[in-house]
Amino acid sequence: MVPPALIGLLAGLFVRNVPSLKRTMGQPVLGVKQHRPKLAFMISYVLLMGGLIAMPLYVTIMHGKPLASFILAFVICGPVVIPMVNHCHTFYIQQTLSGVYWRNWRWKIRYMPYESISEILLQSNGKNGYLRVRSRNIKRVRLSFDPWQFDASILFAMVLSRVEHKEWPQNLNAQRVEELVAGFGSYEKMFERIKRLCYERKLKLD
Repeated sequence: MVPPALIGLLAGLFVRNVPSLKRTMGQPVLGVKQHRPKLAFMISYVLLMGGLIAMPLYVTIMHGKPLASFILAFVICGPVVIPMVNHCHTFYIQQTLSGVYWRNWRWKIRYMPYESISEILLQSNGKNGYLRVRSRNIKRVRLSFDPWQFDASILFAMVLSRVEHKEWPQNLNAQRVEELVAGFGSYEKMFERIKRLCYERKLKLD
């Protein structure tokens, strides 16, 4: 089984190198379930069909032995492409007034209140970074995603407010969240501030 983090990184490569895959940042995301872009689904299915059907058919036509060709394709390509398709269907993040929901590759929904966040790390992945967030409530589980594949503006605003004021924002409503996010400028500006705080080093918030 391919680690889910690796699947996320591979999906991130598509996002960075194919402009139409990039999410438009700065759109309202409060309460919105953000899934991977549709083109990411298409690419994962193309790889699935190519690796498990087209390639063994080609080998069968050229060299015979269809059973061996399909078994070999499943052994070689299956552990990569099947988890990739599954991850496209399962993973989403949803930022609310009080915290972040997400669904992992096992189809299990997790919840992390903002005030429970204990550390945040922007890990190097050769480009913009891969965000990893931990909670003191669920220490063995972390939220990990590419912040340029998913709009993390509310999460960023909460963390930046916590760093500036030494406490988490309270008594939030939709308007207050919108004002909080707008107060930190564009998504790019928020990302750069987050990057300065936790790129390749953990930002402790306990």
